[in-house]
Amino acid sequence: MSLAGGLGARWAFTENRIRSVYVYRTDILIWLIAPAMQLVLMAALWRAIYNGRSTLDGVSLSVMTTYVSLAAIQNLINWDDTIDWLTARVRDGKIGADMARPVGIVTQQVCGQVAQLIVKTPMIVLMLPVIFLFSDLSAPAEGALGWYLLSTLVGWLLNCCIGLLVASVVFWTLEMGGMEFLYSVLSGFLSGVLVPLWVMPDWLRTILEWLPWQAVVYTPLAIYVGRFEGTRVWQAIGVQFLWLAVIGGLTWLVWRRAVNRVVVQGG
Repeated sequence: MSLAGGLGARWAFTENRIRSVYVYRTDILIWLIAPAMQLVLMAALWRAIYNGRSTLDGVSLSVMTTYVSLAAIQNLINWDDTIDWLTARVRDGKIGADMARPVGIVTQQVCGQVAQLIVKTPMIVLMLPVIFLFSDLSAPAEGALGWYLLSTLVGWLLNCCIGLLVASVVFWTLEMGGMEFLYSVLSGFLSGVLVPLWVMPDWLRTILEWLPWQAVVYTPLAIYVGRFEGTRVWQAIGVQFLWLAVIGGLTWLVWRRAVNRVVVQGG
């Protein structure tokens, strides 16, 4: 397949996944409402914790509400239905047809993740009024915007790889309901979506800062609000790239083995 043909096939599959996403309009509405509720509730929670104080332990209320608001956006960006989609395809036997396509099965998953990101982009725009209404959203720290965008991109790619790695377990278990729930709870905590890592005990923060999940959400937001400055920004992004290489390589190896485990069910 030529380069142009390969790109065309990938985009055609991405367009098909976009249309599939728009079929389930209730899901789209939930995607919009859930992060908006998270944003409002977390901002209200931290205002109650600050109890009228402008700063707490050296962190201003504006920085904290900015963090939790953007965390809701990051969580929306990073969430996708890769596990659900792959589980359903394996369970009903359609995975066999997927593997016969000219576009590889892993590439199909990546195209699906890109499709959902495209669908979510206008949702982020719609959420901006909610952010400005319920959060004291502050501008990025001086010189941090470019690094924040780069870090967000690397974090999204890393999250895609982690999602593919977790989803590959379905080739061995054929059922992912319980594991998916456990993974979503743990990743929300480990990535700093619910609570910034800087408020955690030193021993726990040190451990979490060396795990891959913090590179998905916490690192970009810590750069945005100015918690990481100077060489610390380079180090944090370097850790992101390191985890992207490690998880990406591991995902590739696991998927090569996983496709040999396919058991076609249904008809």
